[in-house]
Order: sequence, then C-alpha cells, then structure tokens
Amino acid sequence: MPSVLTFRLNPEETVSLPPYPGRALHALFYQWLAIGDYSLAVRTHDQDGPRPFTVSPLYRVDGRPTLRLTLLDDTLWPALSQGISLTPTVEVMGRPLTLPVDGPQVQHRPYADLVANAGAETRIRLRFLSPTSFRSREMHYPLPDPSLVYQSWLNRWNEFAPEEAHINVALLDIVAAHVAVGRYDLRTEMVDLGGDRKVVGFVGTVQYNVIRAGMIGGEWLQRLNLLADYAEFCGTGHKTAQGMGQTERRH
Repeated sequence: MPSVLTFRLNPEETVSLPPYPGRALHALFYQWLAIGDYSLAVRTHDQDGPRPFTVSPLYRVDGRPTLRLTLLDDTLWPALSQGISLTPTVEVMGRPLTLPVDGPQVQHRPYADLVANAGAETRIRLRFLSPTSFRSREMHYPLPDPSLVYQSWLNRWNEFAPEEAHINVALLDIVAAHVAVGRYDLRTEMVDLGGDRKVVGFVGTVQYNVIRAGMIGGEWLQRLNLLADYAEFCGTGHKTAQGMGQTERRH
C-alpha cells in the first residue's frame, strides 16, 4: 500500500542546507528503517531493482520547509514508523533537524483503491517537481519521452503492487503508438549528488495526449491513467530515492 509521509520542519534549522540534500535524506531513510529492524534495512538496501521509497528535496509549503517521503512497500511501514518515533531529532549533512512533535502527516492509499478509481482521461497533465532524468544506453536522458516515463512507472507498479493487479508490459506498445507529448513548459536543472556526481534533469509541466484512444479500449486507457496517478507515489525516472523525479498529477 503506497504511503506519503510529510514532515514540516523548522526554517531556522534548514536555512544552510543545499536545495537537493538527496543522498543525506536517502541515508536518513535507512537509518530510520535500521532502528526499527536492522536486518530488514540491510535486505532492503541490498536488493536489486527499483527502490521501495522516494524522498523529496526540501520544499516550502506555506513558507515552511517540508520533506516528503513516500513508501511503496507497506511491509516496511512498521519498522520505519518505529524508527521515526524514536528519533525526535535527526542529523542531515551535519546539521540537526527537529522533527514534528506529533510525527509526520501520513496518508495511506491501497493499491486496490488506485485501481478502482483510475480515470479515462485522454489528456494526462503532470508536473515534475524535482529534476527528472532517465538512464538510457548508459547516459542520462533529461527529456520526458512517453515510453521512458511509462516504463519507469510500470516497473515500479509491477514490483510492488499485488500480483493480481500487475499490468501487462504490452502497455508499453500502446504508449509507443498512442501517447504523444501535447504541450510542455520545462527547463533543466543540475543536481549535485555529491562525490563529483552531477545529473541534469528536467522540471516543469508536461501534457501527454492519448491519440486514437478509441482504438485501444477503455481498460488500457484506465491503465494509462492509473500509472499517472501512481507517479505521485513512485516518482519518475532514476534516483527517485535521492530526491529526483518527484511527480504530481494535475487534473
């Protein structure tokens, strides 16, 4: 069951942090998980495939710095929540951060609920909140190619959703033939991941148009919308566990 955890932080404590402290927040997630269940944290860290969580950069919401963390695998929730509850203060890049006294705001959304409420829109609007990029032929690819976008969502969905809800990879053939960029307002930004690792990604808004929608049928159209809804939890592209690829569905 996907979950969203939102932490409202103290502005005075975050003022000296860089805009994308993704690697440090990535480490903080594993620190929390290890406090709750050390062996689970080790297994999760060492597993291949998509990461079961995302972290955001530090956003400002109503003037307050805010950290958003999502969880895609609900088996991690008991250990993670225990770790968070036992650390009222954490350290990020050598700076102490005080967590909310009553903990983060938490929203759970069952996979079955996402499936049941998938729409059938033919114009799918998205906002990429943090730099988004893909790995293609051993290179960073900072463009919102529909096939790469949907492949990243589909991989995560089929990794973490219940088996009965898995989506056939034939969806990617439909994307290639029927999904096109309709409009966009994008710019590129550089993300410093530390250790001389810098990645260029795109941020801004994109509208994907489903063309000749009548040819693909209602069920496939709902699957296209379902994965766009899921993007708010799973992110888009690579390095989503280090602050990249934060995505918002816009209706």
